[in-house]
Amino acid sequence: MGNGGYHKGDFKMRLKWILGIIAAVSVGVLVVAYIIAASYDYNKLKPLITDTTREYTGRELTMGGDVDLKIGLPPTLEVNDVTFQNAAWGSQPQMARLKKLQVKVSILPLIRGNLTVNNLILVEPVFLLETNKSGQSNLDFDVAKKAESPKAEEKTSGDSQMQLELEKVEIKDAKLTYKDHRTGQTETVELANLDLKAPLFGDGADIDIKGSYNKTPFEVNGNIGLISKALRSNEKWPLKLEAQAVKTKASVEGSIQDLINARGIDLKLNIDGQDLAQFEKFTGEPLPVKGPFRLSGHVVSPSEKEVKVSDLLIVLGESQIQGSVNVTRAAKRPLIDAKLTAKKLDLRPVLAEKKASAGKQKQPTGTGTRKDKVFPSQPFDLSALQKIDAKISLRVDQIIGLISALDNYHSEINLQNGHLIMKPFTADVGGGKFSGTLDLVTQANNARLKTKITAQKINLGEMLKKMGISGDIEGTLDLDIDLAGQGNSVAALMAGLNGYFTASMGKGKMPTRYLDLLGADLSSSMLKIVNPFEEKIDRAQINCAVCDFNIKNGIAKGDTIIIDDPQKTLISHGTLNLKSEALDFGIETKPKGGIGTKETGKVNISLSQITKPFKLGGTLANPSLGISPGRTAAMLGQALLGPGGIASLIVSGSHGDQNPCIVVLQKATEQAATGQTKSGGESAPKGSDPKEKESLGSKIKNLFSKPKE
Repeated sequence: MGNGGYHKGDFKMRLKWILGIIAAVSVGVLVVAYIIAASYDYNKLKPLITDTTREYTGRELTMGGDVDLKIGLPPTLEVNDVTFQNAAWGSQPQMARLKKLQVKVSILPLIRGNLTVNNLILVEPVFLLETNKSGQSNLDFDVAKKAESPKAEEKTSGDSQMQLELEKVEIKDAKLTYKDHRTGQTETVELANLDLKAPLFGDGADIDIKGSYNKTPFEVNGNIGLISKALRSNEKWPLKLEAQAVKTKASVEGSIQDLINARGIDLKLNIDGQDLAQFEKFTGEPLPVKGPFRLSGHVVSPSEKEVKVSDLLIVLGESQIQGSVNVTRAAKRPLIDAKLTAKKLDLRPVLAEKKASAGKQKQPTGTGTRKDKVFPSQPFDLSALQKIDAKISLRVDQIIGLISALDNYHSEINLQNGHLIMKPFTADVGGGKFSGTLDLVTQANNARLKTKITAQKINLGEMLKKMGISGDIEGTLDLDIDLAGQGNSVAALMAGLNGYFTASMGKGKMPTRYLDLLGADLSSSMLKIVNPFEEKIDRAQINCAVCDFNIKNGIAKGDTIIIDDPQKTLISHGTLNLKSEALDFGIETKPKGGIGTKETGKVNISLSQITKPFKLGGTLANPSLGISPGRTAAMLGQALLGPGGIASLIVSGSHGDQNPCIVVLQKATEQAATGQTKSGGESAPKGSDPKEKESLGSKIKNLFSKPKE
C-alpha cells in the first residue's frame, strides 16, 4: 500500500514538471515568434504586392505609408494612403483610394514566409467605375494573357504566398461611384458600415450592412459562409440574408457550390413590397405600375449555362402570374423556356403609363401646332428579338387592357433566330370568340409581318362591364382581318400593306360624345350627319354597320361602308392611302322613306341639308369634312346610290325583317359575281376577281351568324 502511494505521488510530481516545461517552451516560442514578427521588415511585401498588381492589371498600386506591425493577438499589419491607378482615359487619376488598411495575420505561417489574413479592416475606401463614350469600362485591364511556364510555377511554390482565411471584415464609410459617359448618368452606393464576423461556434459569419443607393437608404443582415469557403469550388457556400429598402423586404436562403463561377446555385427568393412605385427612388424614373407586389421563386443553376426558376409567383395588385422559367445558354443565343399561368392580368396601369409617356414625347412645342402623321416613322429596334430564343406557353383566365377584356386567353409563343410566331392565340371576348395568328420575321431593323385575326359576336357592353366601365356602348362586334407587310418602321410597314380588314356591328348604341375625339370642327359636322333632326340625344342608335377594306400596296379601298339607323342610312366609298395617310371618301346619307322620289318617297319633311353628299378628305392626323356633290356622286356611283342600287335596298325597306347589312352584302356579292359596272358605269378594274369578292362577302355574312362552338 505504502509503495503504491509513493509511486502515485511521484507520477503527479513529474506530470506537473512536464506540463510546466511544455508551457514554458510554448511561451518561449510565442516570444520568439513575436520578436521575429516585430523585427521583420514588412515593407519587403510592398514590391510583391505592387508587382503582382501590375502584372495582372497593367496599372500601378501605390502605398503611400510604410507597412507597420502592431503587436497583439494576433498581430496587425497597417498601411495608409493606398491608391490604384485608373484607366488612361478616366475622369480621375485614381480608380480606387483607401485611407487606411488593417490586416490581422497568423503568426506561424508568417514565420514560414506566408501571409495568412484572418481579419480585414478598410477605412474610407473610395471606388470609381466608369464607362467611356465608346463603351469601354475602366475594369478592362490592358494586359496580354501569358501562358504559364514551369519556371513560373516553381517561383510561385517557392516564394511568399498570401491566403485568405477571413473571420472578420469591417468596412467604414465606403463609397462606390459609377459614371456612364455615354448617357451622363451617375450612380452612387455608400456604405456607412459593413461588418462581417464569424461567431465562436458555427461555420458561418454574421453580416450587417447599412448604406444607401443614390441617397436612398437600405439595410442587409443575415448569415453567410466564411469567405475562405466561398473561394473553394468543392464546398457549398451557405447564405441566409434579409434586406430592407423603400418599404420592401427581400430574403434569400440557400447555398452556392461555386461562387466564383456561379455554379451549383440553389436559392429560395422572396420579395414583398408595399408599393412598387417606391422603386422610383432607385431607378430615377417613375414605374408604369404602382401598389403592393410580391415576387418569389426557387432558383437552381446546375452550371453557368443553365438557370431554372420553379414555383415562380409574381403578384402585382390584382394581377398574379405563376409557373416556371428555364434559361439555357448552351447555344449561340440564350433559350428561354417558360410555362406561365395567371388568374388575372390587369394591363391598364402599364398601358396607360406608356400611352401617357408617348403623348408627352409627341407633344407639340409650338402653340397650335398639329402633327402631320399618325404612323410613326421612327425605325424599329428589333435587337432584343434577335438576341434570344424563346418557347413560352401562356394561359390567363382574364386579361384586362385599355380597350378590351379577354377571358380564357391562350397563346403559344416561339422565337428562334429573330423569327417570332404566335400560333394560335385564342380567347373569349364579351361572350364571343377571338382567335388569331402572328408571324414576324426580323432581320436587322426590318420586319416582315403576317397576321390573321377573327372575332365573332363580341358583346361590347358585356366586355366593358368586365373592365369596370359603364355599359354606355351596346352592340355586337365582328372582325375579320388578314394583313401582311414589311418595313423598318410602322410608317414603312403601313405604306406597303396588303390584305383586307372587315368589321361589322349589329343593333346597338354609340355615345355621341365619342365624336369629340375627331376634333371640334369635324365633330360638329359628323354630329349633324348622325343626328340630323338635332334631337337631344346622348347615344346614337344603330341598326347595323359594316365596313370592309381591300388593301393593296398600302392603298386601302373601302368598297362597302354602311351605317344604318332608324332614320337614315349612311353610305361611303373611297380610299385611304396608308403611305401619305390621305383620306378620300365620299359620304351620302339617305333618309328612310325617301324625300319625294319614287324609290324613297315617304318622309313628309325636307331633309335637303343632310342629304347633300359629303367628302371626307385631309389626312388621318388632320381630317376635313365638306360638301362636294360632284366628286362624291362620282365616287359612290350607280352601284351604291342609283335606282336599284345598294342604298335603295335599305331606304325602301324591301329587306323586310332581314338584317339590312346582310341584304346589302348579298347585293354587293351578286354585283361582283355578275360583273356589273362600278363607279360611273365604268367596268370593274382589271384584275378584279368575282370569286375573291364573293369570298369576302361570304366572310362578312358569316360575321352575323352564330359563332362556332
